[in-house]
Amino acid sequence: MESINTQLAVIGAGPGGYVAAIRAAQRGAKVVLIEKDQVGGVCLNWGCIPTKAMIASAELYAKIKKAADYGLEVGEARPDLARIIARKDEIVKCLVLGVQGLLKKNQVQLVKGTARFLSPQMLAVTGPGGETVIQAEKTIIAAGTVPFVPSVFGYDGKMVITSNEALNLSGLPARMIIVGGGVIGCEFASIFQALGVEVTVVEMLPHLLPLLDPELGSGLARSCKNRGIKILTGQKVEAVSKDESEVRVELSSGESLAAEKVLVAIGRRTLAAELDLEKAGLAADARGRIPVGRDLQTAVPGIYAIGDLNTMPYDLAHAASYQGLAVAETLYGPGRVYEDEAMPNCVFTVPEIASVGLTSEEAVERGLVTRIAKFPYLANGKALTMGEPEGWVKMVAEAGSGKLLGVHIIGAHASDLIAEAALAVRHGMTAEALSGTIHAHPTLAETLMETAEGLEGLAVHI
Repeated sequence: MESINTQLAVIGAGPGGYVAAIRAAQRGAKVVLIEKDQVGGVCLNWGCIPTKAMIASAELYAKIKKAADYGLEVGEARPDLARIIARKDEIVKCLVLGVQGLLKKNQVQLVKGTARFLSPQMLAVTGPGGETVIQAEKTIIAAGTVPFVPSVFGYDGKMVITSNEALNLSGLPARMIIVGGGVIGCEFASIFQALGVEVTVVEMLPHLLPLLDPELGSGLARSCKNRGIKILTGQKVEAVSKDESEVRVELSSGESLAAEKVLVAIGRRTLAAELDLEKAGLAADARGRIPVGRDLQTAVPGIYAIGDLNTMPYDLAHAASYQGLAVAETLYGPGRVYEDEAMPNCVFTVPEIASVGLTSEEAVERGLVTRIAKFPYLANGKALTMGEPEGWVKMVAEAGSGKLLGVHIIGAHASDLIAEAALAVRHGMTAEALSGTIHAHPTLAETLMETAEGLEGLAVHI
C-alpha cells in the first residue's frame, strides 16, 4: 500500500478539478489529483467537446445540402457516422493529451483510481495498482456526475441509451425518441435530425429548456418543428417496452411512440455515494449535492466542493472551472471573490442559444422595474450574408438607471456573442454604454449594439 502526503488533494480531473489542481500548483502548492477514468472528465470525454465535434459535422452537412442557395453546385453529400465519430475521438484524444501535458508541466501528481474518505484529512484511492492512502491538508471534491436513468426506461445501453452511448452509435437509426427537452436532449435532437434521423423530443414540463428565458425555449421549439423535429411538451413517460426491432414509449397523454432508439436525457446524478462522505463528517442532500457556502467550503473546514457536486445553481463546465480557480486562489493566493451573477449559459442547438443574467420574470420577482428590447437577426447584414437570418437578441435593463440585467440570444454564434454580454452584465454597464461602444460592421456583434439602442428607444435598423 502506497502512502502520499500532500497539501492539496483534488478528487476528480474534470474541468473543475484539473483546473483547480493546476492553479494551486502554479501558486506553489503540492497537489495530488485523483481520477478514476480519463482526465478532462465528462466535459472533455463525454459531454461538451465530443458533442460539439458532432454538431460541427451535422451543421456542415446541413449547409452543404443548401449549397445551391449560396450559388454553389456540389455533388450529393451523405453522412458517414463512423468517420464523424472518428473525428470526434481524435479531437478528444488531442485535448486529453493536452491536459495530461499541462498536469505534468505543473508537477501535479496524478493518481488513478476511485477515492473515498477515511477521515476529514485522509483518503483511500483504489486503483489498478492497489490502494493508495493520501494524507491531505486540504481537499477539493470535484467528482462530477453520471447520466440518471429511472428503472421505468429499461436501460440497456443498446436500444435505450444515454448521452454516453449516443456519442458512439454504430449506425444512424431511422427514428429516435429523446426523453428530456433540456440542454442535452435538445443538442442531440439537433445533431441527429441534421444527420437524417426522424427525431421526437418528449419533455415533461410545458416548454423546452425550462431553466432559461421562456422565449428561448419557445423559439427553439418553433425552429425544431420547422426542421421536422416533433416536440411534445407537458408529457410524461408512463411506460417503455421493447422487442427485437423497436422501443415503444407510452405517454401520459395516451399517445404511443415507437423508434429504434430511445435516448434518455432527463438529468444526471452525482457520485457522492461512492465517496464515504460520512467518514469526513459530511452529508449530501436529497439530490446528492454537498452544501457549500459562498466560499465553496463545506461544513468541514478545509474540504471544498465544486462543480455539479455542490449546491450552487450552475451545472456547467465553465462554472466548475471558475469555482476551481476561486478555491485554489483562496487557498494559495491571491484571493478571488466568488461571484456568479454573470454566469453565461450556452446551448449548442440549431440555432445556438446563450443567456446571461436575469430573465424579465426573475427581475420582476426581485421587485425591479424593467425595460425590454429585442433585435432580430433578420435585420443584421452579417446574418443575412451568412444565410443565418433566424433568431434575435433580447435585453433586460433596469428602467430608471438603464443598467443591463440580462441578455438572451437565439441565433448563429450566440455562444460567442454572449461573452460581450457577460462582461457588460458583470460590470453593471448601462444600455447607453453598450450602444455607445463602436462595433465593427458588418458583424453579428452589432445585434447587441442595436438591441441596447432599442432599450433607449433609439434603434436605427428596426
